[in-house]
Amino acid sequence: MQPVHESLERQHVDLLVALRHSGKLATAAELVHISSSAASHRLKEAERRLGVALTTTEGRSIRLTAAGLHLAEVGEIAQRNLRSAEETARWMNSADRPAVRIALDFYDTAPWFEQLIGLHDLPTDVDFLRVGHEQTVESVERRVTDLGIVVLAARIPEGNVLSADHLVGVVRDDHPAAHRGELQPGDIVDATYLTVGDRPTHGFEHHEFFEPAGVRPHRLRKVESLAMALRLIRSFGGITVQPALALRTPPLDGLVVVPLAGAPIPVRWEIVLRKDPADDEVAMADAIRRLVEANRSSASVSHGA
Repeated sequence: MQPVHESLERQHVDLLVALRHSGKLATAAELVHISSSAASHRLKEAERRLGVALTTTEGRSIRLTAAGLHLAEVGEIAQRNLRSAEETARWMNSADRPAVRIALDFYDTAPWFEQLIGLHDLPTDVDFLRVGHEQTVESVERRVTDLGIVVLAARIPEGNVLSADHLVGVVRDDHPAAHRGELQPGDIVDATYLTVGDRPTHGFEHHEFFEPAGVRPHRLRKVESLAMALRLIRSFGGITVQPALALRTPPLDGLVVVPLAGAPIPVRWEIVLRKDPADDEVAMADAIRRLVEANRSSASVSHGA
């Protein structure tokens, strides 16, 4: 029957690593903060557990055998990995706190992201998790996120309504529409049009504004971040049509928000929660409602001024 060997402990490996670098037992003992006699005992214990010789003595020096050297080399790698894992564990502990996870979708300039962080009376902490276009509802249902906000055509039956809204255009400040004070359908004929997707949704700008005029953009560029779309228009020109509420808070230097020519196109923002939301999730939704109302009031004061 084969003898049963015991495994080494971390203290044995640490001593072998120290021996590899020092070549002397006394120095290795100092490196691991034990006496020379304790180091000698620990080394013998390691050899007994494995059933193999780990060192040979040459005068006053001690040399690792091939087996000992292998253990020391692998052990040193393990030491580094363990230290890294310990630091990662400390880092992860900093993130281990109650938080409501909000879906961060295309409308990443909306006030319920950056402005929400600035509130001092939030019911709990908040995380923003990036989700793909049209995946907000699914992310909440699958418990990837806890709360999302979507924009819908006004004709769709109402659900958990956050705010009514309407569509507006965004152009660079040197665009003719900026000087004219409104976006006309024909403005996109020679322009790059920035949008989140290439499949138009009924009730939005394609079917309600551009299609009736029989026009389409010179170039369509898909960008799944409104913040990025605004930066691209500022740098290279182009046009986008978006809900006005999503444009209340982002930096608009060099850009102009203009109404669409003709009748306004109404849309609606709704909050997405699960059927069994936690109290913190409901409280966060209420905080977002208050934030949107504050933005609406602020905008009314600005327009009145």
